[in-house]
Amino acid sequence: MALPPLPEQRKIAETLRTWDEAIEKLEALRAAKETRYKALARRFFDPCHPTFHGRPNAWQEFDLGDVFRERSQSGEESDRLLSITMNGGVIDRDDVGRKDTSTEDKSNYKLILPGDIGYNTMRMWQGVSGLSALRGIISPAYTVVTPVPNRIVGRYAAHLFKSRRMVFDFERYSQGLTSDTWNLKFPAFSKIKVFLPPIEDQEKQAELLDALTAEGSVLAKQIEVLARQKRGLMQKLLTGEWRVHTGSDIQ
Repeated sequence: MALPPLPEQRKIAETLRTWDEAIEKLEALRAAKETRYKALARRFFDPCHPTFHGRPNAWQEFDLGDVFRERSQSGEESDRLLSITMNGGVIDRDDVGRKDTSTEDKSNYKLILPGDIGYNTMRMWQGVSGLSALRGIISPAYTVVTPVPNRIVGRYAAHLFKSRRMVFDFERYSQGLTSDTWNLKFPAFSKIKVFLPPIEDQEKQAELLDALTAEGSVLAKQIEVLARQKRGLMQKLLTGEWRVHTGSDIQ
């Protein structure tokens, strides 16, 4: 493989280092956002667990069945097929590279509406759930719950369901002999006890956590763009398609 002259190699390395430094700065900022999110989530949600002591008197105890209703409706033929992922939440099935090419009868697929929370019945013990911003249908392997107004805020619940103590309870209430068969259907889900702050506090906490999540998503996309730019730049520079002059710009 033919290599460019040493001064040009140094210039290429210097150019690529600019991208590396930009990516490192964004990754550090994203890590700081994640640390901030985890600290706030722990502060907000640890008092929700029945074993916590010292929560404010204004908090109320509920069973999840008191603050959620199960949605068991079927969708329409024109409804899009959705999926629920660990990190992406409720998304279009096509976005996870799983295009629906089956001719399977979907009359038993469940309707999910904006504001509903869907979760993977067999993986809720791992925290696979999400707040839906879409209308669509999902596999019968999922459970769909609807927040009861004036008792729980859906955006707040979506974050709560990812908290460590809540996921622990989802595992504890799941039924089955082994982790391969554990499932958390609505009757068991509805018996889980939780303490909740007043609605106005739920709104404020959800707004703050949503903002941190959105900022983290923006940073992740920026990092992805820079990484893609760097890969393209490396290919052109290292193959000689683009040449650099020492002390001057890329040609």
